[in-house]
Amino acid sequence: MLFPQRRIAGRPWEAIHEANPQEILERREPVTMVPLLIMQGALDYNVLPAAQEKFAATYKAAGGQVDFHVFADSVHEWVAEPGPQTDRAREMVKAFIARNLKAGSRAA
Repeated sequence: MLFPQRRIAGRPWEAIHEANPQEILERREPVTMVPLLIMQGALDYNVLPAAQEKFAATYKAAGGQVDFHVFADSVHEWVAEPGPQTDRAREMVKAFIARNLKAGSRAA
């Protein structure tokens, strides 16, 4: 999703709400909807899974395409560690990029 540039210098607290992607969608501001891939750790305490799930649902409801995946037993930076979940995530990213590049070339 591409958001218009916001002037936030000197007023960070107002900008938190003004530039919040969830709130921008809820306000139905005009934005460019691009395909999104959201990969969420189920044990993430920094970005809560419920917040990401809500954003994915709001994005879809606004007409966007979003692939949302929750990775069980994974924390915030789980992809930094080698393992099957990281391997699975890398394959998902590759497939997402390939699919969207292919879709983009058909649209051109």
